[in-house]
Amino acid sequence: MRFHSAACAVVLSAAATSAFSFSPLAVPPATSSVRNNGIAGRSFAPTSVARPAFGLPSSSNNHLSIISSTTTPSSSSSSTTSLNLAGGGGPEALEDYIATLSHTESKLSSKLRNPRLVKLAGVAALPLSYVVGAAVTPSRRLAARAVVGAFAAVTAGGVGKDAVDEDVRRSCPAAIARRLLELGVDDANVADGIYDLKEDHGVDDEDFANMRTEVYAVYLAGMAMNPLAKTAELKELASLKLALDLDNMQVGQAHADAAAKFYRDVTRFTSLDELDDEDHPDRVSLDKLLFLTERAFRQGGETEEAFTFEFSRVARALGGLTIAEGLQRAKDVAKPFYERALASTRAKLNSGAVSPDMLGRARGTLGIDEVEAKEMHIEAFDKEIRIQLGLPEEDDDDDDMDDYNEFQDKRVETVGEVKKKLEAMKEVEAGKAIEDTSAIKFADGAYDTLSKLQGVLELSDEDADYEISAATTDYWRNTVLATLDDAIAGTKTPAKAWEIINARQKELYLKDSAVREMMTSMVMQALGRPLEKVNAFARVNNAAATYDGLVDAIAAKETCKEVLKEAGWSEFEDFEKACFDPYDKASACGFLTNQDRHSMYQIFFNRSVKADEDGTKNISDESYALLKELRGMLGLSEDEGVAQVRNYFGPELQGVLTMATDEILRGNANDALLENLQEKVDKVINDFKLDAEMVYSYAGPLYARAVSEIGASTPGGIPSTEEVATLASLRELLKIDVEETYDVNLQTFGAAYKKGIKEALGTTGVITEEYRKPLEDLRSRLGVSEKAAKDVYLEAIGERMVPMVQFISNEMERLVLTQEQLSQKRGVDFGEDYFKGGGKASGKLGMGTDGNIMSDIMNLIDFYVENDIVQKEAVGTKKVERKVPSDEEGGEEKTITEEEPVYESTYPITAMGLECIDSQVAELCYRQFVVSSFTDQSPNAARYEASKATWGGILGLTNEKMEEIGSNIGSMVYDNYITQSMSTKGALDQQDMMFLANIQGKLGISAEDGERMLLDTQKKIISEEASAMFDSGEVSPENIKAFREKCNSMGLDLEGDVGITKSRLITMFQLEITPGIDSGEITIESADMLAEIQESLGLTEEEGEEVVAGLITDRANGILADIIGCMMRGKDVMSVESMEKLVQYAAFVDGDLGLQVEEANANRAYNLFESKDWSGVDEADVERQKELLKIAFGMSS
Repeated sequence: MRFHSAACAVVLSAAATSAFSFSPLAVPPATSSVRNNGIAGRSFAPTSVARPAFGLPSSSNNHLSIISSTTTPSSSSSSTTSLNLAGGGGPEALEDYIATLSHTESKLSSKLRNPRLVKLAGVAALPLSYVVGAAVTPSRRLAARAVVGAFAAVTAGGVGKDAVDEDVRRSCPAAIARRLLELGVDDANVADGIYDLKEDHGVDDEDFANMRTEVYAVYLAGMAMNPLAKTAELKELASLKLALDLDNMQVGQAHADAAAKFYRDVTRFTSLDELDDEDHPDRVSLDKLLFLTERAFRQGGETEEAFTFEFSRVARALGGLTIAEGLQRAKDVAKPFYERALASTRAKLNSGAVSPDMLGRARGTLGIDEVEAKEMHIEAFDKEIRIQLGLPEEDDDDDDMDDYNEFQDKRVETVGEVKKKLEAMKEVEAGKAIEDTSAIKFADGAYDTLSKLQGVLELSDEDADYEISAATTDYWRNTVLATLDDAIAGTKTPAKAWEIINARQKELYLKDSAVREMMTSMVMQALGRPLEKVNAFARVNNAAATYDGLVDAIAAKETCKEVLKEAGWSEFEDFEKACFDPYDKASACGFLTNQDRHSMYQIFFNRSVKADEDGTKNISDESYALLKELRGMLGLSEDEGVAQVRNYFGPELQGVLTMATDEILRGNANDALLENLQEKVDKVINDFKLDAEMVYSYAGPLYARAVSEIGASTPGGIPSTEEVATLASLRELLKIDVEETYDVNLQTFGAAYKKGIKEALGTTGVITEEYRKPLEDLRSRLGVSEKAAKDVYLEAIGERMVPMVQFISNEMERLVLTQEQLSQKRGVDFGEDYFKGGGKASGKLGMGTDGNIMSDIMNLIDFYVENDIVQKEAVGTKKVERKVPSDEEGGEEKTITEEEPVYESTYPITAMGLECIDSQVAELCYRQFVVSSFTDQSPNAARYEASKATWGGILGLTNEKMEEIGSNIGSMVYDNYITQSMSTKGALDQQDMMFLANIQGKLGISAEDGERMLLDTQKKIISEEASAMFDSGEVSPENIKAFREKCNSMGLDLEGDVGITKSRLITMFQLEITPGIDSGEITIESADMLAEIQESLGLTEEEGEEVVAGLITDRANGILADIIGCMMRGKDVMSVESMEKLVQYAAFVDGDLGLQVEEANANRAYNLFESKDWSGVDEADVERQKELLKIAFGMSS
């Protein structure tokens, strides 16, 4: 007997009745709202409403937490995949999550894991008799499983279908978690397996998406509970996202939910102060969560804006962190992973199993940026360098501070105690022996190992070299210092010392460039120590110890120089400059004060001065050489060394030179006196080894004193012959060249020379030839140089020239300015009688004036020229051809090319330079001179013409300014002359052009400017003629043609040069061609005439065609009216004549006249035209005319 299905259902329902009591917070209620999220082709809805964290019930009886759970893990089967094993915390969190949710499941759903089977139990509410029947006949396995629940159904009375469905739906989150544990997050079928749960549990898309997001958050929080971060967790988290089929928005929400719940749970038991401790386990867990979040968002392909938003939510949830703080803490988690990767790279370097690509993938996985990666690569490279040097990976610097720290805890109260403390520190430093680190060097094969590591780490040669240098420099320095000390002590030769230094450089893989820079500091350090020791002696005036110490220091310097010579480095060719810069604190003498350096040199100098057998103090050649070397070491200049010698031996030299000078000035300086005095002076110089510069520094003032005394005692300021001889003897004794005395002599005797020049000028103002030789003798006697004499000469000439210029300037102003203008300019009220003739001033800045000052100007020019003021200077060269006779008899002349200098006149003194005339009046004076030279008809005209440039130069005008003034005058002359000629003759002839060329030469106008002025004037005249022609209102074709041809002959463009507008040019074209077209003079056969007129007017071909077409169209309409009118009146002959005219016009446009003709009129007219007398007309022409008429009338052919 088959068991009834209804009975089976009631048994199952009864068993489930008591199990459906759960909190509504466990699973969200079902909703009918379903949205498509477009992921994997499934209809999942994204999270849109905030859900309870992790789906845990909020019952007060539930004391479980997913962060600190005390619940025993369930016995649910878990996957044994590598990801599960690596994750650790995620699966355990899911087990706790399932266990927590199990408290809210009904007994039926907890017993029956098949949600469809549970649903079948709630098909309907059944009567109690069905339950009894089911109890007595449990014939199938379904009934057997549900029999225990039959007793619960007795009291419940029945179970509804909706309650069963809700119970099944609420069990879905646990089912998702259980499915993840069963299959594992990296199972190929896990996504499909989870998706099947949606339909099995009757969950809509939105709730199912929220459940999956919640499970992700639970799993993530579980991973964070384990402080130990593993790189495998990144892949595990990515697989979890795929398994749950979440999009980026859902993952972002899950991370934010997990962070908020995780932080709440952590802060229940951990204080904020403890979380500030980076080593606290809970702080490590928070940082791990930030790291997993940053990687999940980056690997999910989020945009920068989306990443910033999502990550900032998580950062704020974890204690209000900023996004920058959160990112930094995430990086701090990632960096140890990469450090382990770098350590592994170093360990496997020689296996060939590592490459830059592998490290690149690791950086991409961990989120290490390029800047951080480079720093970590350099750090790893540094560690390998130390290993290859046989040193521990980490450098322990604590020992280096022990001696320093020994003095740090000692508090001092007084200046004296401070000094004692500093001295104690110096003693400790000085007592240290140079550490022997010669055994530290790179192992065999280290170069290859480091080269491989450099390539894998992608470090540049510069970076690698720098790190090697930084690691090995101290060891190289120790060797160099010890070796230099040995060389200075004499236990090693310079060659051997350099051999050791060079070998050590190669052992430590140091580049030449790095060694050269460091070698300077090593030498400075080696030489600085002796100087420091000597300075202590000098400060207490221990002269003997100071002298001996400096001698040793000089010897040490020479030894170091010899060592560096072995290197052959150009950097040390100027050794003193490289190592002894007093302004560089790091140099060998940089620690010495200016006073210390001078004090040491002073002591050494004083000890170098020794008395000979005669008791004369001097300095030996050897001591002089040592002093020179010492100046280089102490950074003292040669001038400072000379000053020291001068201070010591100067009084001796001053005394002997003064005595000799006084003796010579007494007079009668014969050869014997000079020889004795010279012997005394030379003895002092030779004994003290004084150089010529020092001797001159004392001799120069003595000679100047002698010249001054002679000048003061000489009548008229001119020395006698004997006094000149005395000065010559004194120069010989003092070894002063005559050129060196010019300035001194000029100061004393210059006034006398100037007086002589003024006397030579006399009343005429010109120095004649008879006075030039005496002036030259006077110059030589006074000992004044030619250049200085020239300057004095020009000064005297200028003083004589000033009143002459001022007179001309005043006269010019009086001639061209009115009384009011002159009074205003000079600030003086002049009466009318001040002006010539007693009348008012006349004239203007124009062509002429009423007065004539040409004679005064010519007097000034003669004064300037005859006194040889104008100077000729070569400013370049030019090539000229010259004919020379043949070397052979009867041969032809040869033409050779030679270069000749090109001279330019210069004017050393000018009127404007003397400030006796302003620029405006100067230009006016030049303008007046040019006008007068042009208009003057007297015999002086040629002289004026030749003096224009000289006058402009005397005034101080530039060539450009003179040319500008000439051009302005020329423009006026050209304008007046051409206007007058063209008004009478209509055009310029050959005579006119010759006249203009003559003006051009006289006014100094260039050919280009002359041509320009001619063209400008012609344009002006033609433009005025055009305006007059059009303004008259009587424009005839003949006038237009004549005007056009006139412009063409002059080469003027009517629009560009004359200024006629385009519209007026078109009108001119139309007016000129209309009579020709109307008369038949211009036909299609004579179209060249039209083109010539069009081109000469400057019109384009299109513009010309448009004018012709418009003209013909207007004429054609009028002729058509005449034709029709004549036909209507029976005047057929006249209509045919009009048709002949129409055909003439039609030929210009191939018949297309645009006429509108009625067909009857067209036929009648055409018949008349066809019937006309065609005798004497070519047959082809007849047909052509008929065809044109047909086209014009719009008739078909």
